[in-house]
Amino acid sequence: MTNQVLRNISWLAVGNVVVKPIWFVFITYVCIRYMGLEQYGSMTATLGLMAILDGTMRLGTSDYSIREIARDQSRSSRFFSNFLPFRALAALVAIGVGIGIELVIGNQNLIRTATFAGTYVLARNLTEYCRTLFRAHEVFKYEAISTIWEKIFVVGMGTLFLARVPTASSVLLGMTIGMLLTLGLNFRWVVPRFASIRWTLVQRAFFREHMPKALPLGLASIFVLLYFRTDSVMIQAFKGDLVTGQYGLAFRVVEALLMLPAMVTAVMLPRLSDLYGTASRPYRVLGLQSVFGLFGMSTAIAVVISLSAAFIVTTLDTSPNAVPAIALMRVLIWVFPLAAANSALSTMMVAADRQKRIAYVLGIAATLNIALNLILIPRHAAMGAAIATIATQLVVAAAFLGSLPPRDVPPTQ
Repeated sequence: MTNQVLRNISWLAVGNVVVKPIWFVFITYVCIRYMGLEQYGSMTATLGLMAILDGTMRLGTSDYSIREIARDQSRSSRFFSNFLPFRALAALVAIGVGIGIELVIGNQNLIRTATFAGTYVLARNLTEYCRTLFRAHEVFKYEAISTIWEKIFVVGMGTLFLARVPTASSVLLGMTIGMLLTLGLNFRWVVPRFASIRWTLVQRAFFREHMPKALPLGLASIFVLLYFRTDSVMIQAFKGDLVTGQYGLAFRVVEALLMLPAMVTAVMLPRLSDLYGTASRPYRVLGLQSVFGLFGMSTAIAVVISLSAAFIVTTLDTSPNAVPAIALMRVLIWVFPLAAANSALSTMMVAADRQKRIAYVLGIAATLNIALNLILIPRHAAMGAAIATIATQLVVAAAFLGSLPPRDVPPTQ
């Protein structure tokens, strides 16, 4: 079992180590240098808004599908046939709502940006659901290869369009084309190997049976998006594009590092789901090993990033406008170890069917985060958002630790 877990993590590590540095350089250094911090702030805020709306419409179908298919792989086609079209329709609704919000608040000049950002997020949404089949079947080789091709397409097309027209809408158009190519590639891999689309399997009974169970995971995902994405949207509303760009520069470093716990938890979810209820002690041992291992590793990384924040920021952007991002990075980086531990704790709870508890905790956390942002951003600008994010992660960590399944006794919901 341990060898298989390590092998799967190794595959994801290969895929991410190859492409994540390229993605990070593109989404920070290249974008900022070509379009400037104000356009970068506009792109960051618009992508954040669309990510929130899109995440709201997913309703927990990814993690729920992984857990259920991992327990019975014969249900792959049934889940894929029902949830993939559902997510496509839901993402289209999200794009419409996002454009409507921009119109209501008077950002008519951002309609093109919002349209391209929404389409990019839609394609990423469906690509992610294709990858749930790889994860549920614990064949992470395909996800690693898929990740490499995704970044080749997205970074390549994004850079091409950005070089021609250095604006947020232009780079998002290129990224969208790249993500649509990625979606086509992933769909082609899934259908002959792991599942098929059969319209005879699309039934109301499926949604009546599974949506109530997936909904708590959906609410949890919405709450996570709210306290990870609303900060940039609220900073833009209160302080404008430049401050949003400064915050986005610092936050991108944290976001890039979050690939490390994401790789580990992606592998752990199907394994823990299989263990839970039949072998509670191995479930708990494996889960807690991932929690403490991730926290220790991420804390060491956070120390290094904090000490080298000035070098990182000035390397990414030499303009005087980027200087405030140094202090922001030194604070925001401490989100990383907390988020890493919380990701592992959340995975343990998902595997143990405790999605209602997760939704409850994250709902309180999202409300707290928004309230803190409303209080702190007008007074302390982007630094207020950074403090609010750390405070929220601390609350989540304490609540998750108190909500783990009892030792040796599988809980019931």
